[in-house]
Amino acid sequence: MSGAADLIRIAKAEVGYKEGFSNGHWNNKEKYAAQVPGMAWVSDGGYPWCALFVSWAALKSGNADLFPRTASCATAVNWFRSKGRFSWYPAIGAQVFYGSNGGTHTGIVYAYDSTYIYTVEGNTNTTGSPEGDGVYLRKRARRDANTYGYGLPKFAEGVTTADPTLKGKSGFVYAAKADGPAAKHAAPSTGLKKVIVKSGMTLSSIALAAGVTLTSLLTANPTIKDPNVIHPGQTIAVPAKPAATKKATPKATPKASSKPTPKASATKSTCK
Repeated sequence: MSGAADLIRIAKAEVGYKEGFSNGHWNNKEKYAAQVPGMAWVSDGGYPWCALFVSWAALKSGNADLFPRTASCATAVNWFRSKGRFSWYPAIGAQVFYGSNGGTHTGIVYAYDSTYIYTVEGNTNTTGSPEGDGVYLRKRARRDANTYGYGLPKFAEGVTTADPTLKGKSGFVYAAKADGPAAKHAAPSTGLKKVIVKSGMTLSSIALAAGVTLTSLLTANPTIKDPNVIHPGQTIAVPAKPAATKKATPKATPKASSKPTPKASATKSTCK
């Protein structure tokens, strides 16, 4: 499980969820932070959780490595910029950013046309507030002062985008409007299987179960810098198990001929 379709499906399934309510107001206490390693402080401290919701959806859909793990919209914008994957145009499964320099609010794009983007957003409401009460589907204008830009995850199937500068480039499918990933443009198989990390798993245990070396596993997952640090929900690419080498069967030595060896010809060999 991974890719834009799974990301959107999991995010949409949360529509209708509401954060905690106490002392007469919504309190930013939500269920997602505790499920994302290292991010429990977001809910514990009652902080805005729109960016955290995107990180959660990425984790649960097997796309954890394709999105920043953060509660900060500004940090997420910089993360995509650092990877050369920030655009002014929408894309299916993209992380959209709003407000000054994209630092006010964020969500996930599930469709777009020439005028609007259609999104799933956490910590918003029916009016589109950046400090709301739950998870909602939103319809927003593509071109206004509030919509800042988009982070384009590097989905294995490629990214369906309205960015004309990416037309014809590897890993991108141009579409002026779209309501889902362009499945017919899926990237060719790489021969790698995928494993979603579960609690208690290590890279060594994954390599052992797959019958491959830890070195080959690290080569197939260049984004993993520390082999001792992986997280539940993370997607690990697993190379094929090497084929067993057959032992060479020794050939029987032919018996020496009792006939006299003919005299060698004086003609020289030539290459054609």
